[in-house]
Amino acid sequence: MRLAHVIDTDPERAEEVARDQECQWSTHLDAILDSPDIDAVIVASPTHEHFSQIMMALDAGKAVFTEKPLGASLPEIDACFNKASSLGLPLFVGFNRRFDPSFASLAEKCHMGAVGTLQFIRITSRDSPLPSVDYIRQSHGIFHDCIIHDLDMLRFITKEDPLEIYALGSSFVDGIGALNDYDNVLVTLRYPGGLLASIDVNRFAAYGYDQRIEVFGNSGMIQAENRTPTSTVLSHSQGIVRPPIEYSFPSRYRDAYRLELEGFLTCLQHDLPAPISHHEVRMSFILCESAEQSCRESRPIRLDALPISVP
Repeated sequence: MRLAHVIDTDPERAEEVARDQECQWSTHLDAILDSPDIDAVIVASPTHEHFSQIMMALDAGKAVFTEKPLGASLPEIDACFNKASSLGLPLFVGFNRRFDPSFASLAEKCHMGAVGTLQFIRITSRDSPLPSVDYIRQSHGIFHDCIIHDLDMLRFITKEDPLEIYALGSSFVDGIGALNDYDNVLVTLRYPGGLLASIDVNRFAAYGYDQRIEVFGNSGMIQAENRTPTSTVLSHSQGIVRPPIEYSFPSRYRDAYRLELEGFLTCLQHDLPAPISHHEVRMSFILCESAEQSCRESRPIRLDALPISVP
């Protein structure tokens, strides 16, 4: 597979990328939908464009890889999956952290029973660098922009849905609170078998892009720690010096981005279903909505009474 066409509303940017990738470029999606030489479309546009572009690509008979979110509501999510299913086309949602080697290894070991019965999961996600206020204004808020990845990771690790979710939020960054958004959030979840989970998220960590998972069970504990560019540790009379952690998500998840695209290619070549199901994408959205509702209403939200099944 090769990249055939780049589309961007900025013609200079589109031409620059196309030149680098040795492919064609244009400023409108219509330019490629009728091309028989294009088998699949990658949707990595601004969030509010995803739904319409996914539907256009599916209507044109193209397989679709899309960054999250699929849409701004459950009806939009369902419409995308139902159309893909009716046309027999793969719809691959890019929850890239599932493809991170460290997180994937942690999940696999949990599934194999390496730590026994899962009792507590702790996920830490702290952003770097601080996003601009203009970005945050268009991001659909910290729950759908950031925390959705962590909620999906819990689904990836546990393979089950929680019974209850409770969230608390606050804001320390100038401008974010004025947008009725948060930059500092704690989410807790309770599962049917007694498993508890917590997610702590912040829009800015001064020391780098902080991404960690810890799973505790009755037979042990497994952790996925931060990545550093090197593993050298300098010890001397003034103390111990370690390399800084990765600065931002493009470097921290560079392997994950490559591996998820390879996974999409495998689905196309071998006619396999996408690894992230309709139900899982719906649940990530429902959990985000419920967590935000909990935060704004200062109360836990029960999930067993919500319509979580795929219609």
